[in-house]
Amino acid sequence: MIVIGGGHAGIEAALAAARLGARTALVTHDRREIGRMPCNPAVGGLGKGHLVREIDALGGEMGRAIDATGIQFRVLNRSKGPAVRAPRAQADKHAYQARMSAVVGAQPGLTVVEGDAVDLLIADTAPPTLRGVVLADGRELLGPRAVLATGTFLGGLMHVGDERTAGGREGAAASLGLSGALARLGFELRRLKTGTPPRLWRDSLDFARLEVQPGDEQIEPFSFITNELHIEQVPCHLTWTGERTHALIRDNLHRSPLYGGIIEGTGPRYCPSIEDKVVRFADKERHLVFLEPEGRDSEEIYVNGLSTSLPRDVQDAFVRTLPGLERAVLARHGYAVEYDSAPSWQVRATLESRPVAGLYLAGQILGTSGYEEAAAQGLAAGVNAVRSLGGREALDLPREDSYLGVLLDDLTTKDITEPYRMFTSRAERRLALRCDNAASRLLPTAAAIGLLSDPDLRRLRARVSAAERAAVVLRTLRCRDPQHGGSVAAADLVLQASGGLDAPALPADIPVELRQAIAAALLPAPGEPELPARLVEESLLQAAVDLRYEGYIAKQDKLLARQNHLGNLELPEDLPYQEITTLSKESREKLARLRPANLGRAARIDGVRASDLAVLSVLASKWRDSRELP
Repeated sequence: MIVIGGGHAGIEAALAAARLGARTALVTHDRREIGRMPCNPAVGGLGKGHLVREIDALGGEMGRAIDATGIQFRVLNRSKGPAVRAPRAQADKHAYQARMSAVVGAQPGLTVVEGDAVDLLIADTAPPTLRGVVLADGRELLGPRAVLATGTFLGGLMHVGDERTAGGREGAAASLGLSGALARLGFELRRLKTGTPPRLWRDSLDFARLEVQPGDEQIEPFSFITNELHIEQVPCHLTWTGERTHALIRDNLHRSPLYGGIIEGTGPRYCPSIEDKVVRFADKERHLVFLEPEGRDSEEIYVNGLSTSLPRDVQDAFVRTLPGLERAVLARHGYAVEYDSAPSWQVRATLESRPVAGLYLAGQILGTSGYEEAAAQGLAAGVNAVRSLGGREALDLPREDSYLGVLLDDLTTKDITEPYRMFTSRAERRLALRCDNAASRLLPTAAAIGLLSDPDLRRLRARVSAAERAAVVLRTLRCRDPQHGGSVAAADLVLQASGGLDAPALPADIPVELRQAIAAALLPAPGEPELPARLVEESLLQAAVDLRYEGYIAKQDKLLARQNHLGNLELPEDLPYQEITTLSKESREKLARLRPANLGRAARIDGVRASDLAVLSVLASKWRDSRELP
């Protein structure tokens, strides 16, 4: 098994392959760069945090790595429903890179090979079959399976103003040979673009003028292996652009490679450059900017929200228009990078390519953006490649059961024309696909894959079993409401108390019979390991949320079943999409341009969300009957 690329996709693919018994080679330009975070020094977020929890439950490495190297932890959307809450952590990027490199280096059966992969060895079969990989120095690595996890390195070209430099990221060379090899083998390639913001020297900032953004008082780790985290968290800070910033950018748009026609690749809609923001959102008086330290002891600050490829002198000027940054000194300037990608319709649901048997693709080469999306694909590609070597069936990951399933299904059924990013809104069953129940959803798959060690699998089983026993108690008990009197469901009392919950010792105002029943239910069953307090608490809260949501989930599943029958529902040619404000802005734009003939075709347009389809299923009939929108 050969894995090309030492980024987040390549790491998960190579570790999965080696841990499943395949003799594995990880090809990378520089072993010291394995696990580098070239963009934002963070892991998780909305949709992305869900993916990391799933990677962890299946035996991947990303969740463990960020727990070990994070410097600030926050749960996003804590004030909203559990389905859209997600963990996010700032990483010490150098510590994260060092840890990942050490894990890869210590993995039995995994060899790191420094070199530049420039060609593929192909057997003359129908379809063509992979035999190995050729490196730039003439070495040949022979193997019947390979995963291409090349990130932004295929034909990588970096832009700062009118400066153009070949490279996949700052300080790293591009990979120029593989694009030609893929084209010769019949792959269609497209140019995509991503960008990165400037980095600032910490001691040049006026922190008194910045808004502090602290981490959570009680840290929620990503990995079910992590017992507890007690660290001194490093604060982030907030500032914002203003009219002076926007005027400077507008006055220099002619010097932008993005607006001067030099950059041809399509950029990510959901992570636009500051030039894009100023042009596309001209009515906005300001844009929020997050100042994120790149490490506990690092002097560099990542300026999240100011991605740009404007010339260096323009960057120097507009950065200093932000409050607190008036005397900022740039440690590194922002830049855009163009790279080759292979549209994802060229891979099967297993991530094996259609043109070449035995060749798998994962990460940005398939048109996705983000560390988390890449890692999830790498894990799936690595596992599926090894299973195919043994003649075993590929992973069964339906989109109804996981965000990883949503990701794989979207990639292989939709024509992705811009870098894809995971959101909770992409999942039709998002009420059921929560961070808190990833272990319960994926336990059977984790057991079938075999990546988890026996002790870790026993812990995962015990975590799921505790939630099931807690659900039985909460379902059968009703208690006196200590605050308002009357009878209340036990699950509701648990959720009310969860702010200060330290299970299984519940707060004193919880009725004694409930405390006793829960405490008994959460004790380890015979043969189960004793869970740390954190996982016991998570089990109880998951059970309470499951019960609180089960009516909504049943209703949602009924609606989805109905929608499955509505795939042939015709959409009127003159349906005024731009007037339907309950549709997302992106959906209005794409539906108005493409005018799909029916709901099934609308569902396959990238960016049209499940919630948008639900709206269309109702409004299409109303418009056809009355030519009016409610």
